Amino acid sequence: MKNSVLTKHLILDKLRSFVSETKASASVEAAIIFPAVFWAYAAMFTYFEAFRAQAVAEKSAYAISDMISRETQPITPSYMTNARNIYKDLSGLSPGETALRVTLLRWDAQGSVFKVDWSKRRGDIPRLRTRDVTEYNTLLPTLIDNERIILVETASDYDPAFSVGLEPRVIETFVFTRPRYAPQIVWDQNG
Repeated sequence: MKNSVLTKHLILDKLRSFVSETKASASVEAAIIFPAVFWAYAAMFTYFEAFRAQAVAEKSAYAISDMISRETQPITPSYMTNARNIYKDLSGLSPGETALRVTLLRWDAQGSVFKVDWSKRRGDIPRLRTRDVTEYNTLLPTLIDNERIILVETASDYDPAFSVGLEPRVIETFVFTRPRYAPQIVWDQNG
């Protein structure tokens, strides 16, 4: 019995000694903690970059919308192509696919509905039709009869820098602006 008590005390002393020991190998500690620190840093960078990309895409869409709202000359096919190129440059979301759709909407107060005057696109996004606009009624502002609004929509592929749980996605924007210097923006197919 005395032997078992002595053994028990020796084990407890060794355990106390192990717990209170402050000497350790820094390289072993670093090898244990470094992967977790690297993953946390990569995750923070990836999520921050995704939020930044969304914000830059929104600002770029606002710039395109503002640019179109100030036009007094007709919008042409080459204007649309260049507007998409400007959006690509401003957003910096290349090399993925980027799409741009510009639609001139008119409010019909009698029917309480937005109607499409024209809708043009660049990239893999369909043209907007009047029957499709009913989905946007809660997103668009109240206008007076026959007032027009420019709707700019973009879609850009986004691939995260690191694989930390954030999947590749499409960043979409939805921006509307009233024409500034003319009552409406005109489309010229031949220009």
